[in-house]
Amino acid sequence: MNCGSPTDNASQKAQILGLVDTYLKTYTTSNLLLDIANNLLIPKYANLDDRVSLMQTAASTYTGNPDTANLTSVRNAWTETYLAYKQVEWAYFGPANIPNNVYLYLDSFSRSYPIDTTSIENKITANAAPTGLRVDGLDAVEYLLFKDNASTTNTAFADANRRTYLTKLIQDLKNQTGLLVFNWNKSRSNSFYYSFTNAGKGSRDYPNTKDGLTEITNQMVFFCNTIIDIKIAEPSGLRATNLGVKDITKVETPYAKLSLDSLLQNLQGFSEIGEAGFYKFLEVRSETVVPRLKEQIRITSDSVNSLKSKYGTFQNAITTGGSDVELMLNEFKKLRILISTEVISSLGGTIGVSSNDGD
Repeated sequence: MNCGSPTDNASQKAQILGLVDTYLKTYTTSNLLLDIANNLLIPKYANLDDRVSLMQTAASTYTGNPDTANLTSVRNAWTETYLAYKQVEWAYFGPANIPNNVYLYLDSFSRSYPIDTTSIENKITANAAPTGLRVDGLDAVEYLLFKDNASTTNTAFADANRRTYLTKLIQDLKNQTGLLVFNWNKSRSNSFYYSFTNAGKGSRDYPNTKDGLTEITNQMVFFCNTIIDIKIAEPSGLRATNLGVKDITKVETPYAKLSLDSLLQNLQGFSEIGEAGFYKFLEVRSETVVPRLKEQIRITSDSVNSLKSKYGTFQNAITTGGSDVELMLNEFKKLRILISTEVISSLGGTIGVSSNDGD
């Protein structure tokens, strides 16, 4: 039996609405953008830049003495750099895209096409610089370090041109990660940091506060599309345009065989967006979306781990476990649907072109 009066219920409801209103006012879109910039993107880019520096040091040691121990060290340094990048790969905006196009130079694979190994070898023979699409980035470094066994790789690096090419590749990566750090540097009044965090307050890229939020949600959806269409469906023959034809040469990291680890880091990146403030911002607008978003990220991660445990590599999974690959793909599709419909709807937004896309 409810002994409370209608007046009491109305009063309680008013108090709750008042608390929600206060919460919304104290954690605004501007607060969210500040938290994502300060607590996520800036530290992630600094870490990525540091990882490239460590890889540069390991590569210098290896090219000076190309033995198995030094090769193992530089391979490990590459892996740590690559996975650090995958955690923030979703953030394809600002200096990562326009005007500096940093991600294009970091990752030729997903931003352009799989690397052109013939052109890379021709450039090495000619002692040419590693410039141009499909011959640079983390993917080209992977090719040089992982394509053969240790003995063959060490023998190949007896070639001075090959050592020079590796050195220049990594220096170019360092230049690009340095650009990310520079363009997000808070000590520079004209940095992209201020353009992003001052959305709706005179920002040159985001005239309205909502534009900054739209950038984040758009990037999440667009990156889901990249994962589903390019990273999983294309090599697995599950994309409508390839008519069921499998092609494991189109798998990410074909030589280091870290495609499934890459997907796990991508999903971690989504979780970190949430923990940086997005969950807090979203939960006052929907009581149900946040727990279901967290759960779908967890389920999707479990599906990747299950594939990794069962088959070891994505190449093996594609070759021998087609139905299991499709099950994993379906979990990513569920995640995309959740983000592109309920999450964005809860925020009162739509998927479209942000003011920073350059279109």
